Amino acid sequence: MIHLYMKQDYVSQRNSIIVTDETGKDCYLIVGKWGRIGDGFSLYSMNGALIAEVKQTFLSLFPKFDLIVANKKVATIRKIRGIRGPYFKVSHLNWVVKGDFNNNHYWIKNGKESIMEMEKAYLSFGDYYSLAINQQQNVPVCLCIAVIVDHLALTRTPTKIKRLKKQSTQLIYPLITKK
Repeated sequence: MIHLYMKQDYVSQRNSIIVTDETGKDCYLIVGKWGRIGDGFSLYSMNGALIAEVKQTFLSLFPKFDLIVANKKVATIRKIRGIRGPYFKVSHLNWVVKGDFNNNHYWIKNGKESIMEMEKAYLSFGDYYSLAINQQQNVPVCLCIAVIVDHLALTRTPTKIKRLKKQSTQLIYPLITKK
């Protein structure tokens, strides 16, 4: 089992993401953006070699992404509306991503075989996503899926929205009352 960690703040903000191993050693770098058709991100080894790319091919509430490894499309990832809540389907690999997306705990399975499990880890030096991946060959695909799922399943906390509304009200209110 391979254990990797991604800092939650960087994943949520779509900054460059550094993936570390259990010892804290930097292993991978993820850079890019998404939100429009043709956008995507890339997974690099720490020596700068391109390992995988993700391209957004369909923009909606249930978007689609193509996963490219060694210039070959290996999978399409899309969000599906299910009866018990959303899930993600990774076609060509026959993987399904399910779990408790509100609490950042989910898993990838191929039938009954577990491919990866991801959950939020509260560490003394910040909040991280902890990934447990069954085989080394699945690491690049799992890292790409983790970033996509986090982006699409992320629930925006109401406190941030309330704080922004309060700030905008404080800016506008003095203008309205000064007549």
